[in-house]
Amino acid sequence: MKKHVRVMAFLLIFLIMPVKEACANAGPPPGHHHHSYSSSHTEVWVDATGLAVLLATLAAGKAPDDDEAAKQQAAYEQKVKDIREHAKESSKKEMERAAGLIFETGVPEAVEKLVKFWEGEGKKTFLDDRNGVTVLKISGFEENIRLEYTIRQEDKKISVRVTAPDYSVSEESNEYYKEPVPPAPSKSCLGFELEEFQRDPQGRFIIKDVVKGTAAFYAGVRPGDSLVMVDTYDTKDFDLARIDSYLEKRAELKAPVRITVSQEGKQRSLEIQL
Repeated sequence: MKKHVRVMAFLLIFLIMPVKEACANAGPPPGHHHHSYSSSHTEVWVDATGLAVLLATLAAGKAPDDDEAAKQQAAYEQKVKDIREHAKESSKKEMERAAGLIFETGVPEAVEKLVKFWEGEGKKTFLDDRNGVTVLKISGFEENIRLEYTIRQEDKKISVRVTAPDYSVSEESNEYYKEPVPPAPSKSCLGFELEEFQRDPQGRFIIKDVVKGTAAFYAGVRPGDSLVMVDTYDTKDFDLARIDSYLEKRAELKAPVRITVSQEGKQRSLEIQL
């Protein structure tokens, strides 16, 4: 199309040039004196030349307004792309954070921590928790961007969506979450961890991490000590499953348990109320 317009413009210019010269060189007709010619020929030449110039200008490329509009459109498309990428990264990051909290503390406490965190950041929160589905909405996550957590406890699935309505952007990340593993009875009852294959040369369990604030902790039991006896039972004769089973039954009765530990070659006993 531009090529045809350009050709037409050049043809008009070449056709008009002879007309201009003829009008300029022509004298008054024979037998007539002091008669002036109308300027209509000149006007025609000026109008035609203007049209030719206009056509040539159009043939040369886009109008300035079109260039500006194209730049604005390109800038808008780039901004939408950046917002979409940011929304995708944010949804994944928040999903991983929420899943980590659930694994550490369980769903109710994880949701409570998320609410406290966002309200501490000055954001508005909306919580809908019913029928086994928890929805937590955060408005003003960032400027004109919204954040929404959805936790389906029946499926053990968490979804996090980040939306920017002004730019028609919506990105979502999904993951199956894991709930915290209940502590073994040795930890929940006695206050320290044991492992089946960690035993001393005599075959007794070696105590691992001791939970701070428990009776065992205040009694001075430390990691590396050996658990010699639980009541009257020598631990070298039992596997961990039987020890845990015994502790669970005693805990149901809320009965005390006496343990004997060996620390630096010396044995000491203490009673723990379950």
